[in-house]
Amino acid sequence: MKRWLVTLAIILLALGAVVWFIPASWALPLLQSRLRGIRFEGLSGTLWEGRAEQVSIGNDPPLGSLTWTLSRRALLGDVRVGMYLHQPQLQLTAQAHRVSSGQIDLRDATLHMDMAMLGTQPWTRGQPQGQFDLQVPQARLQGVWPMQLDATGNWSQASIRTEQGDVPLGTLMLTMNGESGAIRGTLNDDGSSPVQTSGRLSLSPLGWDLQFRLVPRSEDPAVMRWLRSLGTPAADGTLELRYRGGLAQMAPKKT
Repeated sequence: MKRWLVTLAIILLALGAVVWFIPASWALPLLQSRLRGIRFEGLSGTLWEGRAEQVSIGNDPPLGSLTWTLSRRALLGDVRVGMYLHQPQLQLTAQAHRVSSGQIDLRDATLHMDMAMLGTQPWTRGQPQGQFDLQVPQARLQGVWPMQLDATGNWSQASIRTEQGDVPLGTLMLTMNGESGAIRGTLNDDGSSPVQTSGRLSLSPLGWDLQFRLVPRSEDPAVMRWLRSLGTPAADGTLELRYRGGLAQMAPKKT
C-alpha cells in the first residue's frame, strides 16, 4: 500500500511540475479552440511567461511580437494576464482580468501607433501622419466592445498627406468615456495649427455619429484645398462635417 501511495505521489508531483513549467509551444496549441482565431508563431518560454515572435488574427497580416505573463491563479479560474505587443509602428501594453466568461477588465492599457500605418483614408482625403498615443486607465469589455471606458489620447505632429502636400493639424487631443456600452468623446486641437479643430463622438454597438468643425486660421492654399476636398465650406471658411451610420457605411453630411 505504501508503495502505491509513493508512486501516486510521484505521479502527481510530476504532473504538477509539467503544469507549472509547461512550455508555451505545448500549451497554446492545446488551447487553440479557445483563442478565437488567434495564431502564434515562434513560441518560446512557458505558458506563464512566454513570447511569440509573431501573432495574428485569422488570415490578417501579423500584428507583431507578443510577450505575456499569466498568473498561475488561472489554475483556480482567476485569469489575469499582462501583455506587450510590439512592432515598429505599433506598441500595445495592457493588464487584463477575466471577470466572467464574456467580460474582461482592462487596466493601465497604452497604445502607441504611427498613424501612417493606416494608409490613405477616404474620409480624410489623404494619409494621416504623426504619432497617436492612447491611455486607458480602465475599461470593461463585453466580447470586444467596451461597456465601460475611460480613455485619453493625443495625436501629435498630426497632418494629412495629400497629393498637393502635407496639411498640418498640430496636436489633437481626444477624450472618451463610456457607460453601458455608449461611448461619448470630444476632439480638440491645441491651437498651434492652421486649422481649428473640434469634434464630438458618439459610439455604440448599433451605430456611430461623428461631428467635426474645421475653421481655417489662415488662407494657406494647401489648407483651403484640403477643406474644399472634404465638403463645401461656409463663406468664412468654416467646414462642418458629420459621419454617421453603422459599421458598413460612412456618408458625410453637412449640418
